[in-house]
Amino acid sequence: MGFIKICPVCNENYTSLVTYMSHIKNNHSKESPEIFVREAGELKWRLRNDD
Repeated sequence: MGFIKICPVCNENYTSLVTYMSHIKNNHSKESPEIFVREAGELKWRLRNDD
């Protein structure tokens, strides 16, 4: 299975990591990195405080 990624900003589909990274750099460089590393609805893990 190859690389498949949908841009979370513009919803374009990419099948090449190089093309995807180039797209992010050229078109969305001012966006927050959080948008690209976290999927919608993804749970954020954290350690539980045992007070």
